[in-house]
Amino acid sequence: MLVELMREPVALGIILFVFGLITGSFLNVCIHRIPRGTSLVSPASQCACGQKIPWRLNIPVLSWLLLGGKAACCGRSIPSRYLAVELLTGALFVFAGFHFQSQEPYFLFLSVNLVFISILLCSTFIDLEHMIIPDRLSVGGAFVGLILAFAFPALSGWWDDALLARMASLTSAILGLLVGSGTLYWVGIMAETVLRREAIGQGDVKLLGCVGAFCGWKGALFSIFGGALVGTSLLLPIVLLRSRSQTASAENNNSDRGETIGWGVEVPFGPFLALAALLYQLGLDRYVDQYFEQLGNLLRLAWNNAGFTGSFW
Repeated sequence: MLVELMREPVALGIILFVFGLITGSFLNVCIHRIPRGTSLVSPASQCACGQKIPWRLNIPVLSWLLLGGKAACCGRSIPSRYLAVELLTGALFVFAGFHFQSQEPYFLFLSVNLVFISILLCSTFIDLEHMIIPDRLSVGGAFVGLILAFAFPALSGWWDDALLARMASLTSAILGLLVGSGTLYWVGIMAETVLRREAIGQGDVKLLGCVGAFCGWKGALFSIFGGALVGTSLLLPIVLLRSRSQTASAENNNSDRGETIGWGVEVPFGPFLALAALLYQLGLDRYVDQYFEQLGNLLRLAWNNAGFTGSFW
């Protein structure tokens, strides 16, 4: 009955949105507890004051709105991140549900990508709050991607369940993992040589391995350069505005400080990698894959015109 119900667009959207809100509530638990190394299941949800939160006050989105962002037991402010994660997860689940409707088998593609979305969201908000990406998300997520690739070769375009198809699918995921993490690692090494300081954290490198395991090498490469482009586009105007504002303030106060906050400040790169990976997986993959195909054709043509023999490309 649920399968029949989900064929209706409105019902599909409602089911996925509610499921996304529930998942987002669990992701909030992960975001809070994983960096602290505490259990995800015990103790039950509790306020910062130590008071246990009853289920009726722990309903995703609704409880936060009804309480006005304040804890009922002690009046402490509940971070808006809880509301944002739940709403964002719900919205992304709905978008993924409609985006993968043309993929067969539908529930396989949808389920795998909902897992991928959850990993990226959890990694993003932990990185934003703590400037770390825990290994259980990056490395653990990469292993999950490899296992899924082997178990379901259809994810890589292999419609045969034979061992050869499974191994080919697994090889594609491993290639994505190695290309993604390896490329970002060497980009970080070169940047560190030039800047004489750490440019890219190891957590970002491991997260790219996870992205490659799910998206393949094309998605991993796009996430590196797409993430850098998105990050620059978002941060550069902010840095310039803050620098200009602080410079004007220093002049008005006759201050001799010439250095302003902005340039050289460490910012998390993981959220931008995750955003680029989501953009690839939820719509840009066809254009990115087409670009790489055209680039490969041009390289093969150049190789042949240069008089080389063999099939290097």
